[in-house]
Amino acid sequence: MSTNTGACTRPATMYTQFDGTNHRPEQISLHAALAGIRTARKSPNAVDTVNVYAFTSRDGNALHVAYIHYTPGHWSNVNDVIDVYEIPTHTLTDL
Repeated sequence: MSTNTGACTRPATMYTQFDGTNHRPEQISLHAALAGIRTARKSPNAVDTVNVYAFTSRDGNALHVAYIHYTPGHWSNVNDVIDVYEIPTHTLTDL
């Protein structure tokens, strides 16, 4: 059970890049972010790389960042696709 101290819990954020063009960050649920990471890990033919890093953000909060690079040809009409999930660590520990 998590305790709520009144702090606003920020959902996960997904950043996507297609062929070098960055797209607007999208706020997604923690469960959607974790599902995206799990799916990428289970798809070796579709994904080159899945890396997860622990960071501290500029404001001092702990973050986990997942970097996913898809194989060329996996997505239609693009050659290079990268997804980056930024997940506040406290949301992982509040599950």
